[in-house]
Amino acid sequence: MRSAEEFLSHPDFDKARSVYIEAMLGLHENQQVLNRLLFDEGRAFVFMTLITAYAGYVEHDRNTWPTTDLLKRELTALGIASKGRIYDILKRLSDLGYVEAAVAPGDRRAKILMPSQKMLDHDKQALRVYYAPLQALFPQPGYPEPLMGDEPFQKIARQIGFSFVAHSRQFIMANPTIAFFLPRQGGMMVLTKLMKLCLHQPDGRVPAISLAGLGKIFGLSRTHVRVLLHDAESHGFLTMHGKTVSLTEQCRAGFDRFLADTMAGNDVIYRMAKQRLASAA
Repeated sequence: MRSAEEFLSHPDFDKARSVYIEAMLGLHENQQVLNRLLFDEGRAFVFMTLITAYAGYVEHDRNTWPTTDLLKRELTALGIASKGRIYDILKRLSDLGYVEAAVAPGDRRAKILMPSQKMLDHDKQALRVYYAPLQALFPQPGYPEPLMGDEPFQKIARQIGFSFVAHSRQFIMANPTIAFFLPRQGGMMVLTKLMKLCLHQPDGRVPAISLAGLGKIFGLSRTHVRVLLHDAESHGFLTMHGKTVSLTEQCRAGFDRFLADTMAGNDVIYRMAKQRLASAA
């Protein structure tokens, strides 16, 4: 099992960071409708919880049925969304074609919630983003299944990933940089874009930026971006100099730590998924 420290100390970690940043921005830049949906923490967790819950769905085991009640139990237990808000989020996902529903087998009162093909296709793209930096560091034997959109791997990886949600929140909350940016609408994407812009600047300074332009590519208002950056400055994550921004060493280290923690978690999930696939063969 590889630790986050192993990833951080890898001689090609800078390369992995660049690969991750490019892949993540490629998934979200100029995708305003999808971004407005997923930049909200509650919606993002409902989105992912539904995918993972459906991956673990066993028809004869009622406890695994991906119903509204299951989502309410999981998300309210984590303190992410209220019961009433979960209904609103599911309706929005359904209206946009990401969620479908069917009558449960043997119980017409219950409805099984299912991710649509549109949602599953987006999830395949997200898996590619998260495994691309791992592939950059360890190309042999590599991580071919998620990079090729292998559906059996996707299903098993998401089944396993469901049990990692609480762990993920722990390392997020232990990272002040990510604990600040992640809950804020578009916060992680703005941080990721700033990381790209300052990547080759020794002082961490981002060249002159347009707040309106930065917001537009992610579907955020200029005012929202300005408030986000000023709040980040007050927390010591960056300094603003007119139209330029400098990310502090703490901020850049926090981003790297988050990436390393994420890579370590996905590496474990990959190994577990491969074992289950081999056992099922």
